[in-house]
Amino acid sequence: MANEKNSGPELSWQTIVGAITAIALLSAAQWTIFQNQFASVEKTETTDRAQLADLRAALDKYLTIREHTEYRSGVVAQNDDMMRRLAVLETSQAKAAHDPVEKPTFEAVAKATDDRITLLQNQITDINRQIAAALVIIDNNASVRKNPTILPP
Repeated sequence: MANEKNSGPELSWQTIVGAITAIALLSAAQWTIFQNQFASVEKTETTDRAQLADLRAALDKYLTIREHTEYRSGVVAQNDDMMRRLAVLETSQAKAAHDPVEKPTFEAVAKATDDRITLLQNQITDINRQIAAALVIIDNNASVRKNPTILPP
């Protein structure tokens, strides 16, 4: 009886091998789960970086369009200023062009002003065409863009 009190549960080699096998299976399963989650994180990171690049490109286009709009408003202001100056020149030409020497000078100034206004109007028209083409390209690219699929965790 003294022998039974000192002895604990007997462990056989089969029990030890079974315990080691169970621990190895659990470790392998945990490692597989970890690798799958890590791969999912890498895919999500790649998708996020692509979306960030798209957002930056869109922001650059937006800033370019805004800067162009400001430029256009400046050109319109210059055009209005030229029109006011032309009106002043025409009224002064009507009053002062009685002398034959002054008349050709005023006609040359009026023609130069008209040419400059025509040039500005042509530039505005070209810029408007470029904006329209850029907006068509942006719309076409926006319809082609695919939404990334969300991966399961």
